[in-house]
Amino acid sequence: MWFKILCTTLIINAHAILSDAIYISEFNETNMISSLNYQLTELRTELERQEKLLNDLGKKTELHHLRSHERNCAEATVNSKSSGIYEILIPSYSKHPFRVACDADTRGGGWTVILSRMDGSVDFYRKWNVYKKGFGDLDGEFFLGLDKIHALTAVHSQELLVILEDFEGVEKFETYEKFAIGDEDELYVLHTLGRANGTAGDSLRVHHCSKFSTFDNDNDLDSVNCAEMYTGAWWYKQCHDSNLAGKYKDIVYNKGVIWNTFRGSYYSLKKAVLMIRPRK
Repeated sequence: MWFKILCTTLIINAHAILSDAIYISEFNETNMISSLNYQLTELRTELERQEKLLNDLGKKTELHHLRSHERNCAEATVNSKSSGIYEILIPSYSKHPFRVACDADTRGGGWTVILSRMDGSVDFYRKWNVYKKGFGDLDGEFFLGLDKIHALTAVHSQELLVILEDFEGVEKFETYEKFAIGDEDELYVLHTLGRANGTAGDSLRVHHCSKFSTFDNDNDLDSVNCAEMYTGAWWYKQCHDSNLAGKYKDIVYNKGVIWNTFRGSYYSLKKAVLMIRPRK
């Protein structure tokens, strides 16, 4: 009998010990989970703080980046007074700067060159997307690009200078008080063209309010594709009085580098430069 009582007592004590062990284990596990949750909360808070610091640093870096570049050649050359290749930044166009040719010498300087013809080394009979982005060599012949020209004229009111020279060394110029073009959705329409003045004559006026055309994107008002017929790209209407992106040295009627009021429609000019700068 006493053995049975002893066994029963041992069993009861064993159950009690086991219950205590389970309770202690659960208690320790709860404490451990609470500790882990606290550590995770602390870690999350620190990560959020670090993320905010990185974002603030990124914003400061971007702001410094934006402030460290000029927006046009007038700003870029204000101190150096030297013509050459500079980097400018137009935030509305891109977060990255791009290179431009600046003229600091002609008629007060501060000009951004948007088209340059001088020797026929670059083919200007190009597709729409090429004119959109720009092409050529900034140290020689090039077209800056319709997107960049639009951005420059949209961010600040611009004036336009046209420089022309024939093969006899005679140089002429024409200025326009205002100049601006639309974006691609507007087919880069020449929507703003101010009063003209100079010695070359006004061969751009007829193109006012015309959309830009290339041989693969015909937006002129003529029954023919003016860009294709006259081997160029321009703000053609019906078709043109000027064709500064025409074929170099081509003396066929209206096919060359043409400025009708200077040397007419059968003379392809040696030099043609278009430059813009912010109006004062």
